[in-house]
Amino acid sequence: MHDIRNLTISSTNPCLLVYLIDQSGSMNDKFGNASHTKAVEVTNAINDIIYEVGLRCIGSGGELKNRFEIGIIGYGKQEDAVQSGWEGQLSGKWVVSIKNIFEFPLGQENDKPIWIKPYSVSNTPMTKAFENAKRLCSDWINWGNHRDCHPPIIINITDGEATDAGSNFNALKNQVEQIKSLRTNYGPVNILNIHISTRAGDKLLFPNEVNTGDKFEKLLFEMSTPLDENMIRIAQQKGYDVRQNAKGYVFNGNATDLINFLNIGTPQ
Repeated sequence: MHDIRNLTISSTNPCLLVYLIDQSGSMNDKFGNASHTKAVEVTNAINDIIYEVGLRCIGSGGELKNRFEIGIIGYGKQEDAVQSGWEGQLSGKWVVSIKNIFEFPLGQENDKPIWIKPYSVSNTPMTKAFENAKRLCSDWINWGNHRDCHPPIIINITDGEATDAGSNFNALKNQVEQIKSLRTNYGPVNILNIHISTRAGDKLLFPNEVNTGDKFEKLLFEMSTPLDENMIRIAQQKGYDVRQNAKGYVFNGNATDLINFLNIGTPQ
């Protein structure tokens, strides 16, 4: 395996980011003390991070370089189904280059482009979302020279228990373990989880363990992969107390934690 510290993300060696967005009915609940919903907060954060990723890809001549490719998978907008989260002219596409993303925004809000809108509709088919992410990552890794690229990064954002996880969550665990077996020459696929729980409790940021007794919190923590050296460095720069082998898991973070988490999960 190659040393990821020596890897430069470029148009030749891009990185795949896959966002899994819970669009179930409970995402219509308020986000903490904010006046808007969880769905709105998550959507705003993802639109912001896509814009920031694009800015990072502008070359010295002002051209946008295809250093990142992004997939958005929504689950819960339709009962027990998943779909591409892209809309407008990108509707129906699964993985889109950052250049194409910036060519076709859905609109503008606060003088910045947006690409996705908030939804909070039905159940929580998270297992199907991870199954879809597994196919996207596998196909991407096996295409062209992508085995010499940064491992794909999956970021799952949810507030509820999967409605299709099976007995003892075995169906969901099985999909996640299959994803963890996928790898490029620089390491395995990364899985990060943002858990926006309705259960009261102190926020938990990038822990090495969880022991609250909440079975779904424990599941999402175990699904998450350890932060790599680059992610730990970014987290520490943003003021988080992150130790070696900390996992990419956040429980009940605030708005700042949410956008920072998405930033931490994006290679610099």
